[in-house]
Amino acid sequence: GKCRVKLLAGEVSAMPSSHLSAEEYAQGWRLACGIRPCSDVTVLVPDIASAYRDRIKTADLSTAGEVAVFEALLSVIREAGFPLTNTYDSTLPVCALAIDIGTTTVSAVLFDLQSGALLAEASCGNAQIRYGADVINRIIEQGKPGGIAKLRDAIVKETLVPLIAALCKQADISSECIGRVGIACNPTMNHLLLGVDANCIRTEPYLPAFYRRDGLTAADLELPVHPAAPICLAPNIGSFVGGDITAGVFAAMLWDSEALSLFIDLGTNGEIVFGNRDFLITCACSAGPAFEGGDISCGMRATDGAVEAVSIDEDTMRPTLTVIGAQKPVGICGSGLIDLVAELFRCGIINAKGCFIREGERIAYDRHGTGRYILATACESATGREIALNEVDILNFIRAKGAIYAAIDTVLSVLDMDESVISQVFVAGGIGGGINIKNAVRIGMLPGVRAECFRYIGNTALTGAYAMTLSPEAERKINEIARNMTYLELSTHPGYMDKFIAACFLPHTDAGRFQARQEKHYD
Repeated sequence: GKCRVKLLAGEVSAMPSSHLSAEEYAQGWRLACGIRPCSDVTVLVPDIASAYRDRIKTADLSTAGEVAVFEALLSVIREAGFPLTNTYDSTLPVCALAIDIGTTTVSAVLFDLQSGALLAEASCGNAQIRYGADVINRIIEQGKPGGIAKLRDAIVKETLVPLIAALCKQADISSECIGRVGIACNPTMNHLLLGVDANCIRTEPYLPAFYRRDGLTAADLELPVHPAAPICLAPNIGSFVGGDITAGVFAAMLWDSEALSLFIDLGTNGEIVFGNRDFLITCACSAGPAFEGGDISCGMRATDGAVEAVSIDEDTMRPTLTVIGAQKPVGICGSGLIDLVAELFRCGIINAKGCFIREGERIAYDRHGTGRYILATACESATGREIALNEVDILNFIRAKGAIYAAIDTVLSVLDMDESVISQVFVAGGIGGGINIKNAVRIGMLPGVRAECFRYIGNTALTGAYAMTLSPEAERKINEIARNMTYLELSTHPGYMDKFIAACFLPHTDAGRFQARQEKHYD
Protein backbone atom coordinates (compact mmCIF):
# COMPACT_ATOMS: atom_id res chain seq x y z
CA GLY A 1 0.00 0.00 0.00
CA LYS A 2 2.97 2.37 -0.22
CA CYS A 3 2.87 3.12 -3.96
CA ARG A 4 0.06 5.69 -3.65
CA VAL A 5 -0.43 8.29 -6.36
CA LYS A 6 -3.20 10.84 -6.75
CA LEU A 7 -5.01 10.98 -10.09
CA LEU A 8 -5.23 14.63 -11.19
CA ALA A 9 -6.37 14.29 -14.80
CA GLY A 10 -7.28 11.54 -17.25
CA GLU A 11 -8.84 8.11 -16.81
CA VAL A 12 -7.44 4.86 -15.47
CA SER A 13 -8.76 1.39 -14.82
CA ALA A 14 -7.98 0.49 -11.24
CA MET A 15 -8.00 -2.69 -9.22
CA PRO A 16 -9.78 -2.43 -5.84
CA SER A 17 -7.48 -2.35 -2.83
CA SER A 18 -7.98 -2.76 0.89
CA HIS A 19 -5.15 -0.23 1.35
CA LEU A 20 -7.42 2.63 0.25
CA SER A 21 -10.52 3.81 2.06
CA ALA A 22 -13.63 4.86 0.17
CA GLU A 23 -12.88 8.47 1.07
CA GLU A 24 -9.31 8.25 -0.25
CA TYR A 25 -10.52 6.60 -3.44
CA ALA A 26 -13.04 9.40 -3.94
CA GLN A 27 -10.26 11.94 -3.52
CA GLY A 28 -8.39 10.34 -6.43
CA TRP A 29 -5.84 8.21 -4.59
CA ARG A 30 -4.85 4.99 -6.33
CA LEU A 31 -2.12 2.36 -5.97
CA ALA A 32 0.31 2.74 -8.86
CA CYS A 33 0.81 -1.02 -9.10
CA GLY A 34 -2.91 -1.53 -9.76
CA ILE A 35 -3.78 1.11 -12.36
CA ARG A 36 -3.67 1.05 -16.15
CA PRO A 37 -4.05 4.34 -18.07
CA CYS A 38 -7.04 4.54 -20.41
CA SER A 39 -5.86 7.92 -21.74
CA ASP A 40 -3.09 10.41 -21.09
CA VAL A 41 -3.05 10.89 -17.31
CA THR A 42 -1.49 13.24 -14.82
CA VAL A 43 -0.73 11.94 -11.32
CA LEU A 44 0.72 13.45 -8.19
CA VAL A 45 3.59 11.39 -6.80
CA PRO A 46 3.94 12.11 -3.06
CA ASP A 47 7.30 13.57 -2.08
CA ILE A 48 8.14 10.62 0.16
CA ALA A 49 7.97 8.25 -2.81
CA SER A 50 10.94 9.92 -4.50
CA ALA A 51 12.98 10.48 -1.34
CA TYR A 52 14.89 7.23 -1.86
CA ARG A 53 16.76 8.92 -4.72
CA ASP A 54 18.20 11.90 -2.92
CA ARG A 55 17.58 12.08 0.83
CA ILE A 56 18.45 8.66 2.25
CA LYS A 57 20.33 8.79 5.52
CA THR A 58 23.40 6.69 4.80
CA ALA A 59 27.11 6.42 5.53
CA ASP A 60 28.19 8.89 2.84
CA LEU A 61 30.48 11.27 4.80
CA SER A 62 27.75 13.91 4.84
CA THR A 63 28.00 14.35 8.62
CA ALA A 64 30.85 15.26 10.93
CA GLY A 65 30.45 11.93 12.71
CA GLU A 66 30.82 9.90 9.51
CA VAL A 67 33.86 11.96 8.45
CA ALA A 68 35.44 11.32 11.87
CA VAL A 69 34.93 7.55 11.47
CA PHE A 70 36.39 7.76 7.95
CA GLU A 71 39.45 9.73 9.11
CA ALA A 72 40.04 7.32 12.00
CA LEU A 73 40.13 4.36 9.60
CA LEU A 74 42.51 6.21 7.28
CA SER A 75 44.87 6.86 10.22
CA VAL A 76 44.98 3.15 10.99
CA ILE A 77 45.64 2.35 7.31
CA ARG A 78 48.53 4.84 7.21
CA GLU A 79 49.99 3.38 10.41
CA ALA A 80 49.94 -0.03 8.76
CA GLY A 81 52.33 1.28 6.10
CA PHE A 82 50.05 2.50 3.31
CA PRO A 83 50.87 6.13 2.40
CA LEU A 84 47.60 7.61 1.17
CA THR A 85 49.09 10.10 -1.25
CA ASN A 86 49.26 9.43 -4.95
CA THR A 87 52.34 7.52 -6.13
CA TYR A 88 51.00 6.71 -9.60
CA ASP A 89 53.00 8.12 -12.49
CA SER A 90 50.24 9.73 -14.50
CA THR A 91 49.85 12.63 -16.88
CA LEU A 92 46.07 12.57 -16.35
CA PRO A 93 44.18 15.25 -14.38
CA VAL A 94 44.61 15.53 -10.64
CA CYS A 95 41.23 14.51 -9.16
CA ALA A 96 39.96 11.03 -8.36
CA LEU A 97 36.67 9.40 -7.49
CA ALA A 98 35.77 6.56 -5.10
CA ILE A 99 32.35 4.93 -5.40
CA ASP A 100 30.46 2.40 -3.29
CA ILE A 101 27.63 0.88 -5.35
CA GLY A 102 25.15 -0.76 -3.02
CA THR A 103 21.97 -2.63 -3.85
CA THR A 104 19.88 0.23 -2.44
CA THR A 105 22.17 3.26 -2.24
CA VAL A 106 25.24 4.59 -4.01
CA SER A 107 27.80 6.77 -2.22
CA ALA A 108 30.81 8.57 -3.68
CA VAL A 109 33.61 10.95 -2.74
CA LEU A 110 35.65 13.22 -4.99
CA PHE A 111 39.17 14.01 -3.84
CA ASP A 112 42.52 15.48 -4.86
CA LEU A 113 44.62 12.71 -6.38
CA GLN A 114 47.89 14.16 -5.10
CA SER A 115 47.06 15.06 -1.50
CA GLY A 116 44.01 12.87 -0.88
CA ALA A 117 42.02 15.89 0.38
CA LEU A 118 38.25 15.44 0.09
CA LEU A 119 36.61 17.87 -2.34
CA ALA A 120 32.99 16.68 -2.39
CA GLU A 121 30.70 13.85 -1.27
CA ALA A 122 27.28 12.72 -2.40
CA SER A 123 24.90 9.78 -2.32
CA CYS A 124 21.66 8.74 -3.97
CA GLY A 125 19.42 5.75 -4.45
CA ASN A 126 20.34 3.03 -6.92
CA ALA A 127 17.95 3.51 -9.84
CA GLN A 128 17.87 -0.27 -10.36
CA ILE A 129 15.46 -0.39 -7.39
CA ARG A 130 12.48 -0.39 -9.73
CA TYR A 131 13.62 -3.77 -11.07
CA GLY A 132 13.62 -5.35 -7.61
CA ALA A 133 14.62 -4.56 -4.04
CA ASP A 134 17.10 -7.45 -3.88
CA VAL A 135 19.79 -8.81 -6.17
CA ILE A 136 17.93 -12.02 -7.08
CA ASN A 137 15.00 -10.11 -8.60
CA ARG A 138 17.43 -7.93 -10.54
CA ILE A 139 19.30 -10.95 -11.89
CA ILE A 140 15.97 -12.40 -13.03
CA GLU A 141 15.07 -9.08 -14.68
CA GLN A 142 18.39 -8.81 -16.52
CA GLY A 143 17.81 -12.30 -17.91
CA LYS A 144 14.82 -11.05 -19.91
CA PRO A 145 15.24 -9.71 -23.48
CA GLY A 146 17.13 -6.42 -23.30
CA GLY A 147 17.44 -6.78 -19.54
CA ILE A 148 21.23 -6.50 -19.30
CA ALA A 149 21.19 -3.14 -21.11
CA LYS A 150 18.27 -1.88 -18.98
CA LEU A 151 19.98 -2.73 -15.70
CA ARG A 152 23.30 -1.30 -16.87
CA ASP A 153 21.67 1.94 -18.02
CA ALA A 154 19.90 2.23 -14.65
CA ILE A 155 23.17 2.18 -12.73
CA VAL A 156 25.36 4.10 -15.20
CA LYS A 157 23.09 6.62 -16.95
CA GLU A 158 20.43 7.12 -14.29
CA THR A 159 22.59 6.85 -11.16
CA LEU A 160 26.33 7.40 -11.68
CA VAL A 161 26.12 10.09 -14.38
CA PRO A 162 23.98 12.50 -12.30
CA LEU A 163 25.90 11.60 -9.14
CA ILE A 164 29.23 12.49 -10.75
CA ALA A 165 27.71 15.70 -12.13
CA ALA A 166 26.57 16.64 -8.60
CA LEU A 167 30.06 15.99 -7.20
CA CYS A 168 31.73 18.10 -9.89
CA LYS A 169 29.29 20.95 -9.36
CA GLN A 170 29.87 20.79 -5.60
CA ALA A 171 33.67 20.93 -6.08
CA ASP A 172 33.42 23.42 -8.96
CA ILE A 173 35.55 21.33 -11.33
CA SER A 174 35.14 19.87 -14.80
CA SER A 175 34.48 16.13 -14.95
CA GLU A 176 37.47 15.89 -17.34
CA CYS A 177 39.66 16.60 -14.29
CA ILE A 178 38.86 13.18 -12.82
CA GLY A 179 41.77 10.94 -13.78
CA ARG A 180 41.22 7.83 -11.65
CA VAL A 181 38.15 5.96 -10.35
CA GLY A 182 37.87 3.29 -7.64
CA ILE A 183 34.69 1.22 -7.37
CA ALA A 184 33.60 -1.24 -4.69
CA CYS A 185 30.35 -3.16 -5.04
CA ASN A 186 28.80 -6.58 -4.51
CA PRO A 187 29.15 -9.24 -7.25
CA THR A 188 25.70 -8.64 -8.75
CA MET A 189 26.32 -4.90 -9.01
CA ASN A 190 29.78 -5.66 -10.47
CA HIS A 191 28.22 -7.77 -13.23
CA LEU A 192 25.37 -5.36 -13.97
CA LEU A 193 27.75 -2.38 -14.04
CA LEU A 194 29.92 -4.06 -16.66
CA GLY A 195 26.97 -5.43 -18.64
CA VAL A 196 27.91 -9.04 -17.88
CA ASP A 197 25.20 -11.72 -17.54
CA ALA A 198 24.82 -12.33 -13.79
CA ASN A 199 22.64 -15.44 -13.96
CA CYS A 200 25.63 -17.63 -13.01
CA ILE A 201 25.47 -16.11 -9.52
CA ARG A 202 22.00 -17.47 -8.73
CA THR A 203 22.39 -20.94 -10.25
CA GLU A 204 24.62 -23.82 -9.24
CA PRO A 205 27.56 -23.95 -8.85
CA TYR A 206 27.05 -20.29 -7.78
CA LEU A 207 30.20 -18.83 -9.33
CA PRO A 208 30.62 -15.27 -10.60
CA ALA A 209 31.53 -14.80 -14.27
CA PHE A 210 34.70 -13.00 -13.14
CA TYR A 211 36.64 -12.28 -9.97
CA ARG A 212 38.86 -9.47 -11.25
CA ARG A 213 38.61 -7.13 -14.22
CA ASP A 214 41.83 -5.27 -14.83
CA GLY A 215 42.64 -2.75 -17.53
CA LEU A 216 39.25 -1.02 -17.56
CA THR A 217 39.00 2.68 -18.36
CA ALA A 218 36.22 5.21 -17.89
CA ALA A 219 35.47 5.01 -21.61
CA ASP A 220 34.70 1.28 -21.24
CA LEU A 221 32.02 2.07 -18.64
CA GLU A 222 30.85 5.28 -20.34
CA LEU A 223 31.48 7.29 -17.20
CA PRO A 224 31.52 11.08 -17.63
CA VAL A 225 35.14 11.57 -16.50
CA HIS A 226 38.42 11.68 -18.43
CA PRO A 227 37.96 8.81 -20.93
CA ALA A 228 41.45 7.41 -20.25
CA ALA A 229 40.95 7.36 -16.46
CA PRO A 230 41.81 3.88 -15.11
CA ILE A 231 39.03 2.02 -13.25
CA CYS A 232 40.14 0.19 -10.08
CA LEU A 233 37.45 -2.43 -9.47
CA ALA A 234 37.66 -4.22 -6.11
CA PRO A 235 37.63 -8.00 -6.77
CA ASN A 236 34.85 -10.51 -6.07
CA ILE A 237 35.32 -13.43 -3.68
CA GLY A 238 32.24 -15.56 -4.35
CA SER A 239 28.72 -15.42 -5.73
CA PHE A 240 27.41 -13.04 -3.06
CA VAL A 241 30.58 -11.58 -1.51
CA GLY A 242 32.27 -8.99 -3.66
CA GLY A 243 34.45 -5.92 -3.87
CA ASP A 244 32.54 -4.02 -1.20
CA ILE A 245 33.70 -6.65 1.30
CA THR A 246 37.29 -7.01 0.04
CA ALA A 247 37.65 -3.23 0.24
CA GLY A 248 35.84 -3.20 3.59
CA VAL A 249 37.98 -5.92 5.17
CA PHE A 250 41.09 -4.04 4.08
CA ALA A 251 39.80 -0.84 5.71
CA ALA A 252 38.80 -2.68 8.92
CA MET A 253 42.31 -4.20 9.10
CA LEU A 254 41.15 -7.70 10.08
CA TRP A 255 44.03 -9.08 8.00
CA ASP A 256 46.58 -7.24 10.18
CA SER A 257 45.27 -8.23 13.63
CA GLU A 258 46.14 -11.05 16.01
CA ALA A 259 42.67 -10.88 17.58
CA LEU A 260 39.81 -12.96 16.17
CA SER A 261 37.37 -10.42 14.79
CA LEU A 262 33.91 -10.47 13.23
CA PHE A 263 33.07 -8.05 10.42
CA ILE A 264 29.37 -7.51 9.61
CA ASP A 265 28.10 -5.40 6.73
CA LEU A 266 24.34 -4.98 7.09
CA GLY A 267 22.09 -4.30 4.15
CA THR A 268 19.77 -6.07 1.75
CA ASN A 269 22.46 -8.74 1.77
CA GLY A 270 24.25 -9.37 5.05
CA GLU A 271 27.94 -10.18 4.58
CA ILE A 272 29.98 -11.76 7.35
CA VAL A 273 33.77 -12.10 7.63
CA PHE A 274 35.53 -13.81 10.53
CA GLY A 275 39.23 -14.29 11.22
CA ASN A 276 42.54 -12.55 11.76
CA ARG A 277 45.95 -12.30 10.07
CA ASP A 278 46.17 -16.09 9.85
CA PHE A 279 42.87 -16.77 8.07
CA LEU A 280 39.67 -15.11 6.86
CA ILE A 281 36.39 -16.88 6.12
CA THR A 282 33.36 -15.14 4.64
CA CYS A 283 29.75 -15.75 3.65
CA ALA A 284 26.65 -13.82 2.65
CA CYS A 285 23.05 -14.26 3.72
CA SER A 286 19.93 -12.84 2.12
CA ALA A 287 18.51 -10.68 4.89
CA GLY A 288 16.06 -9.24 2.38
CA PRO A 289 14.94 -5.61 2.29
CA ALA A 290 13.46 -5.54 5.82
CA PHE A 291 16.36 -3.51 7.25
CA GLU A 292 15.67 -0.87 4.60
CA GLY A 293 11.90 -0.81 5.09
CA GLY A 294 10.92 -3.43 2.51
CA ASP A 295 8.45 -6.22 3.32
CA ILE A 296 7.24 -4.08 6.26
CA SER A 297 3.78 -2.48 5.92
CA CYS A 298 4.88 0.76 7.61
CA GLY A 299 8.54 0.45 6.55
CA MET A 300 10.55 3.05 4.67
CA ARG A 301 14.15 3.96 4.06
CA ALA A 302 16.09 6.16 6.45
CA THR A 303 14.92 9.51 5.15
CA ASP A 304 12.80 12.42 6.41
CA GLY A 305 9.87 11.21 8.48
CA ALA A 306 11.33 7.80 9.30
CA VAL A 307 11.24 6.63 12.92
CA GLU A 308 14.87 5.75 13.68
CA ALA A 309 14.64 4.95 17.41
CA VAL A 310 11.86 3.77 19.73
CA SER A 311 11.34 3.19 23.43
CA ILE A 312 8.13 1.87 25.01
CA ASP A 313 6.75 2.45 28.49
CA GLU A 314 6.32 -1.02 29.96
CA ASP A 315 3.17 -0.09 31.90
CA THR A 316 1.24 2.13 29.46
CA MET A 317 2.74 0.61 26.29
CA ARG A 318 3.01 4.11 24.82
CA PRO A 319 5.99 4.74 22.52
CA THR A 320 8.54 7.53 22.50
CA LEU A 321 9.82 8.12 18.98
CA THR A 322 12.90 9.69 17.44
CA VAL A 323 12.10 10.78 13.87
CA ILE A 324 14.56 11.81 11.16
CA GLY A 325 13.96 15.46 10.33
CA ALA A 326 12.26 16.11 13.70
CA GLN A 327 8.79 15.97 12.16
CA LYS A 328 5.69 13.83 12.47
CA PRO A 329 6.40 10.20 11.53
CA VAL A 330 5.72 8.79 8.07
CA GLY A 331 6.97 5.23 8.67
CA ILE A 332 9.82 3.30 10.28
CA CYS A 333 13.33 2.50 9.00
CA GLY A 334 15.71 -0.33 9.89
CA SER A 335 17.23 0.99 13.11
CA GLY A 336 13.79 1.96 14.42
CA LEU A 337 12.45 -1.47 13.50
CA ILE A 338 15.16 -3.19 15.54
CA ASP A 339 14.33 -0.96 18.52
CA LEU A 340 10.57 -1.47 18.18
CA VAL A 341 10.71 -5.28 18.04
CA ALA A 342 13.20 -5.35 20.93
CA GLU A 343 10.99 -3.07 23.02
CA LEU A 344 7.82 -5.04 22.24
CA PHE A 345 9.61 -8.20 23.36
CA ARG A 346 11.14 -6.57 26.47
CA CYS A 347 7.76 -5.27 27.59
CA GLY A 348 6.10 -8.66 27.12
CA ILE A 349 3.80 -7.31 24.40
CA ILE A 350 4.87 -10.04 21.95
CA ASN A 351 6.14 -13.56 22.60
CA ALA A 352 9.14 -15.38 21.14
CA LYS A 353 7.22 -16.09 17.91
CA GLY A 354 6.32 -12.40 17.46
CA CYS A 355 2.63 -12.84 18.36
CA PHE A 356 0.83 -10.27 20.53
CA ILE A 357 0.09 -11.49 24.05
CA ARG A 358 -0.96 -8.26 25.82
CA GLU A 359 -4.02 -6.06 25.42
CA GLY A 360 -4.15 -2.28 25.54
CA GLU A 361 -5.03 0.89 23.66
CA ARG A 362 -1.99 0.49 21.42
CA ILE A 363 -2.91 -3.08 20.43
CA ALA A 364 -5.53 -3.71 17.74
CA TYR A 365 -6.65 -6.60 15.55
CA ASP A 366 -7.96 -6.74 11.98
CA ARG A 367 -10.93 -8.77 10.81
CA HIS A 368 -8.67 -11.79 10.30
CA GLY A 369 -7.44 -11.66 13.89
CA THR A 370 -3.94 -10.41 12.98
CA GLY A 371 -2.59 -8.21 15.77
CA ARG A 372 -0.77 -4.93 15.34
CA TYR A 373 0.99 -2.35 17.53
CA ILE A 374 -0.02 1.24 16.79
CA LEU A 375 3.17 3.26 16.62
CA ALA A 376 1.34 6.45 15.68
CA THR A 377 -2.37 7.15 15.34
CA ALA A 378 -3.78 8.92 12.29
CA CYS A 379 -3.63 12.22 14.21
CA GLU A 380 -0.01 11.62 15.26
CA SER A 381 1.34 10.73 11.81
CA ALA A 382 2.38 13.00 8.95
CA THR A 383 0.27 11.08 6.45
CA GLY A 384 -3.04 11.22 8.31
CA ARG A 385 -3.00 7.43 8.39
CA GLU A 386 -2.21 5.06 11.22
CA ILE A 387 1.35 3.74 11.42
CA ALA A 388 1.37 0.22 12.85
CA LEU A 389 3.55 -2.88 12.95
CA ASN A 390 1.59 -6.09 12.50
CA GLU A 391 2.40 -9.74 13.16
CA VAL A 392 3.26 -10.39 9.50
CA ASP A 393 5.76 -7.50 9.60
CA ILE A 394 7.31 -8.92 12.77
CA LEU A 395 7.63 -12.36 11.17
CA ASN A 396 9.37 -10.84 8.13
CA PHE A 397 11.75 -9.00 10.41
CA ILE A 398 12.46 -12.09 12.52
CA ARG A 399 13.43 -13.96 9.36
CA ALA A 400 15.81 -11.14 8.38
CA LYS A 401 17.51 -11.00 11.77
CA GLY A 402 17.54 -14.81 11.88
CA ALA A 403 19.43 -14.94 8.58
CA ILE A 404 22.14 -12.64 9.99
CA TYR A 405 22.62 -14.57 13.21
CA ALA A 406 22.46 -17.99 11.50
CA ALA A 407 25.24 -16.89 9.12
CA ILE A 408 27.44 -15.88 12.06
CA ASP A 409 26.63 -19.12 13.88
CA THR A 410 27.42 -21.21 10.78
CA VAL A 411 30.81 -19.59 10.18
CA LEU A 412 31.83 -20.18 13.80
CA SER A 413 30.60 -23.78 13.84
CA VAL A 414 32.48 -24.60 10.62
CA LEU A 415 35.65 -23.67 12.50
CA ASP A 416 34.50 -25.57 15.61
CA MET A 417 34.35 -22.29 17.55
CA ASP A 418 31.68 -20.32 19.39
CA GLU A 419 31.05 -16.67 20.25
CA SER A 420 33.40 -16.74 23.23
CA VAL A 421 36.43 -16.48 20.89
CA ILE A 422 35.29 -13.17 19.35
CA SER A 423 37.43 -10.24 20.50
CA GLN A 424 35.98 -7.52 18.25
CA VAL A 425 32.83 -7.02 16.23
CA PHE A 426 33.07 -4.44 13.45
CA VAL A 427 29.69 -3.22 12.19
CA ALA A 428 29.80 -1.53 8.79
CA GLY A 429 27.27 -0.02 6.40
CA GLY A 430 24.70 2.76 6.54
CA ILE A 431 22.31 0.81 8.77
CA GLY A 432 25.03 -0.02 11.28
CA GLY A 433 25.48 3.58 12.42
CA GLY A 434 21.97 3.85 13.83
CA ILE A 435 21.71 0.46 15.50
CA ASN A 436 21.18 0.16 19.24
CA ILE A 437 23.59 -2.72 19.88
CA LYS A 438 21.91 -3.77 23.12
CA ASN A 439 18.58 -4.15 21.33
CA ALA A 440 20.18 -6.00 18.41
CA VAL A 441 21.61 -8.52 20.89
CA ARG A 442 18.34 -8.70 22.85
CA ILE A 443 16.43 -9.94 19.80
CA GLY A 444 19.14 -12.38 18.74
CA MET A 445 20.43 -10.55 15.69
CA LEU A 446 24.01 -10.00 16.84
CA PRO A 447 26.15 -12.27 19.04
CA GLY A 448 25.99 -11.70 22.79
CA VAL A 449 29.57 -10.56 23.32
CA ARG A 450 30.60 -7.67 25.57
CA ALA A 451 29.24 -4.28 24.59
CA GLU A 452 32.71 -2.77 24.37
CA CYS A 453 33.65 -5.33 21.69
CA PHE A 454 31.32 -3.66 19.17
CA ARG A 455 32.61 -0.86 16.98
CA TYR A 456 30.86 1.00 14.19
CA ILE A 457 33.30 1.67 11.34
CA GLY A 458 31.11 3.41 8.78
CA ASN A 459 31.15 2.84 5.04
CA THR A 460 34.24 0.63 4.80
CA ALA A 461 33.56 -0.14 1.13
CA LEU A 462 33.90 3.56 0.33
CA THR A 463 36.97 3.88 2.57
CA GLY A 464 38.63 0.90 0.88
CA ALA A 465 37.77 2.23 -2.59
CA TYR A 466 39.32 5.59 -1.62
CA ALA A 467 42.49 3.87 -0.38
CA MET A 468 43.00 1.68 -3.46
CA THR A 469 42.41 4.65 -5.78
CA LEU A 470 45.19 6.59 -4.05
CA SER A 471 47.65 3.84 -3.23
CA PRO A 472 48.95 1.03 -5.49
CA GLU A 473 50.08 -0.78 -2.34
CA ALA A 474 46.51 -0.70 -1.01
CA GLU A 475 45.16 -1.96 -4.35
CA ARG A 476 47.62 -4.88 -4.31
CA LYS A 477 46.71 -5.71 -0.72
CA ILE A 478 42.97 -5.72 -1.50
CA ASN A 479 43.60 -8.15 -4.36
CA GLU A 480 45.70 -10.33 -2.04
CA ILE A 481 42.93 -10.34 0.60
CA ALA A 482 40.43 -11.49 -2.02
CA ARG A 483 42.70 -14.35 -3.17
CA ASN A 484 43.32 -15.57 0.37
CA MET A 485 39.79 -15.37 1.77
CA THR A 486 37.77 -18.59 2.07
CA TYR A 487 34.20 -18.32 0.77
CA LEU A 488 31.42 -20.35 2.38
CA GLU A 489 28.32 -20.84 0.20
CA LEU A 490 25.43 -20.90 2.68
CA SER A 491 22.83 -21.95 0.10
CA THR A 492 24.48 -25.37 -0.14
CA HIS A 493 25.82 -25.67 3.40
CA PRO A 494 23.99 -28.54 5.16
CA GLY A 495 23.77 -26.89 8.59
CA TYR A 496 22.69 -23.38 7.68
CA MET A 497 18.94 -24.01 7.34
CA ASP A 498 18.75 -25.68 10.76
CA LYS A 499 20.53 -22.73 12.32
CA PHE A 500 18.28 -20.31 10.47
CA ILE A 501 15.12 -22.00 11.76
CA ALA A 502 16.53 -21.97 15.31
CA ALA A 503 17.21 -18.24 14.97
CA CYS A 504 13.67 -17.42 13.80
CA PHE A 505 12.51 -16.78 17.36
CA LEU A 506 13.08 -13.95 19.83
CA PRO A 507 15.87 -14.16 20.61
CA HIS A 508 16.52 -17.79 19.62
CA THR A 509 15.36 -21.31 20.47
CA ASP A 510 18.40 -21.36 22.77
CA ALA A 511 17.48 -18.13 24.57
CA GLY A 512 20.09 -18.69 27.25
CA ARG A 513 22.97 -17.89 24.92
CA PHE A 514 21.70 -14.29 24.76
CA GLN A 515 19.99 -13.69 28.09
CA ALA A 516 22.85 -14.84 30.29
CA ARG A 517 25.41 -12.86 28.33
CA GLN A 518 23.22 -9.79 28.16
CA GLU A 519 22.68 -9.73 31.93
CA LYS A 520 26.42 -10.07 32.42
CA HIS A 521 27.65 -7.58 29.87
CA TYR A 522 24.92 -4.96 29.39
CA ASP A 523 22.78 -4.50 32.51
